[in-house]
Amino acid sequence: MRIQHLMSVILFIVVGQLYAQDKENNEDAKTEKSSDKKEKASKIKTYDDIITKDAITDKGLFDVHKVDENYFYEIPDSLFGREMLVVTRIAKTASGIGFGGGKQNTQVLRWEKRSKKVLLRVVSHQIIAADSLPIHEAVVNSNFEPILYRFDVKTVGKDSTSTLIQVNKFLEGDVKAMGFPASRRKTYKISGLDKTRSFIESIKSYPLNVEMRHVKTYNSSEPPSNASTGSVSLEMNNSMILLPKEQMKRRYFDQRVGWFARDQVNYGLDVQESKTIRYLDRWRLEIAPEDIEKFERGELVEPVKPIVYYIDRATPKKWRKYLKQGIEDWQIAFEAAGFKNAILAKDPPTPEEDPDWSPEDVRYSVVRYLASPIPNANGPHVSDPRSGEILESDINWYHNVMTLLRNWFFVQTAAINPEAQSIAFKDEIMGRLIRFVSAHEVGHTIGLPHNMGSSVAYPVDSLRSVSFTQKYGTAPSIMDYARFNYVAQPGDGDVSLMPDIGPYDIHAVRWGYRPIPSVEKAEDEKPILDQWIRDKEDDPMYRFGRQQFGVVDPSSQTEDLGDDAIKASAYGIANLKRIVPKLIEWTAEDGKNFDDLETLYGQVYSQ
Repeated sequence: MRIQHLMSVILFIVVGQLYAQDKENNEDAKTEKSSDKKEKASKIKTYDDIITKDAITDKGLFDVHKVDENYFYEIPDSLFGREMLVVTRIAKTASGIGFGGGKQNTQVLRWEKRSKKVLLRVVSHQIIAADSLPIHEAVVNSNFEPILYRFDVKTVGKDSTSTLIQVNKFLEGDVKAMGFPASRRKTYKISGLDKTRSFIESIKSYPLNVEMRHVKTYNSSEPPSNASTGSVSLEMNNSMILLPKEQMKRRYFDQRVGWFARDQVNYGLDVQESKTIRYLDRWRLEIAPEDIEKFERGELVEPVKPIVYYIDRATPKKWRKYLKQGIEDWQIAFEAAGFKNAILAKDPPTPEEDPDWSPEDVRYSVVRYLASPIPNANGPHVSDPRSGEILESDINWYHNVMTLLRNWFFVQTAAINPEAQSIAFKDEIMGRLIRFVSAHEVGHTIGLPHNMGSSVAYPVDSLRSVSFTQKYGTAPSIMDYARFNYVAQPGDGDVSLMPDIGPYDIHAVRWGYRPIPSVEKAEDEKPILDQWIRDKEDDPMYRFGRQQFGVVDPSSQTEDLGDDAIKASAYGIANLKRIVPKLIEWTAEDGKNFDDLETLYGQVYSQ
């Protein structure tokens, strides 16, 4: 009994000790867990932990922060759900691919915040139906917005009205929409991105846009140049542009007037099939409410916001006035649309006047002067896919376009024009040629495509008439490839040698831009617009002929002049026969070789 009693006491003591130890362990565990939570909580970074005092911040649409080599976007919560247009261009290109500035991709994106994630979604406006219609649900279900990228939320802004994300992986990785397009990768047999040779060059923020530049290096088995590297390196530029809250009223396309336009499939129309509608790309030129009565009385009014082009600071001073003249030559066309001072050319502010001014700011359209051997100029524009509103345009003006102009003007006019009978033209002659090309490219930026059916409107022999050509130029449209007057013969006198803003151009701008205040809906403008076309339908000066790639319509060709191609060519050949015997005399310079002679003889031969 004593032994049993003793064993019971010992067991009681042991159990008590074990219970106390277990309790102590539990308390220790709780303390440890609590400590872990506190430690984990202390590791959640605050705004100041991420955006340190050493951060470089560029304020704009998003505040862009750079901390060492890390880039962060601070997105205002008010911009979640807003649509933005992203334009991807090749800013700097490898030799053999093309020229810098070429647009590769355009798409609408929307930022969406979901708990601790931020999604960047691709938005399409190609298929629509009014949200008041039952079919709208079917359109939405068949047009699901893909996710381009997912970001982790790093933290919130100091005032809790913004969200911070890091964008390094997005821009340094191989997101095809932001880099070299898949369709072109096949050409050079690109197998993938080399991340060790890809990096962010810069990110700049402006009030309405963010500009991203990043270098991409792709592994390639057939690079266009520098084959020993086995790769292609490009500098890409992505412009992210905030689209307007209030969309511009559309104007619907009509194939009888040439215009850059965009398509949309509308399932909500009262027809027995889906219907493709087209509407114009054009600038938002609006009448101020206080000027509507003046406009309706036939008075010219100034638009609320004119079209303004700035001349690149890099442009040689002696050429600036000619570029400006080419821009403002279009004022006569906008006057037909009811506006005065609708299109203006300006010098940009100096760095001292405005250190923040930049040609990359989407608020400014710029004639960019590029030091490049490319003999070309082009006039692209960026527009809102929802309405067609042109948001900005940068005309790319390559230095060697002057070589092209010299060659064309020489070979097409030297037989009758002493000013063209040399290698180097006087500044005022080259300036006039620059003005001509400037006006042509501006025509593209306001919405007009090439009109290759224009020049056929004029009788060939009228191009030898001083009075006719001084009044009408060499074609009814500067958007034709009518070039210079190779029809005129020696003794014809002071004929015009090139086209100006012509009758067709004025008609097209009036048709596309003249407001119709009495009509509220774009659909209801159609009868009026149709009548404006029919008013000119019997006059060949107002004919539009689209550019052909593979000629079907012989009256809509490039490089032709007049209504009889055979007769015009005979005149042109007669002039070439006059030029060839003079080539040595007009190109020879003491101490120089015959490179210029070879070039211009090649130009004669290629005519």
